[in-house]
Amino acid sequence: MKITEAGPLGTRGSVPHQGGEKQPVSVVDRRRVGKSGKAAAVEPNLKPSYVQELEERVDRAEATLRRRIEELDEESRRSRERIRADLELRFAQRERDLLLEVLPMLDDLDRAAALASESPAIAEGLALVSARTNAFLKKHGCEQFVPEGEPFDPNSMDAVAVLEGPANQVVKVFQCGYVRGGELLRPARVAVGRP
Repeated sequence: MKITEAGPLGTRGSVPHQGGEKQPVSVVDRRRVGKSGKAAAVEPNLKPSYVQELEERVDRAEATLRRRIEELDEESRRSRERIRADLELRFAQRERDLLLEVLPMLDDLDRAAALASESPAIAEGLALVSARTNAFLKKHGCEQFVPEGEPFDPNSMDAVAVLEGPANQVVKVFQCGYVRGGELLRPARVAVGRP
């Protein structure tokens, strides 16, 4: 090969062809290195294909990781809500159990006050303790109901005796009932009338 001319961006020369004739050959470097203008604004992708593949895999992994983080955040939120609801339920059950333990003591106080009628000072003291206990129960949303003279309701009353009186009416209340927030805490123990 005979080189006829060389320049900074290419080489010109001739190459022997079939039959011994020489054909002119030109090699030109068409990269836009150091040029300005419109053509230089678009840069060619000079990254090897394996680098592009790795970048795509990283992007997919990041998207998968973001989705997983969002799923874990949602699961964590639902778990916190379940735990909060469970704690509220447990607290309400504990409070209900405490109130159910206090009610028999209040009944005992009322019976003691009724028996201590001969001693006004003792009866007054027991009535005061009973009033404070009732205030405690009311503070916790527990209300007393005395169904005397009302129709018998098996959902909120236990019939423990049958006495003469109007049919299917509560004639006597042996133990008052309690409700708390619309929920029956303790049914009333009553005597039902029979003509």
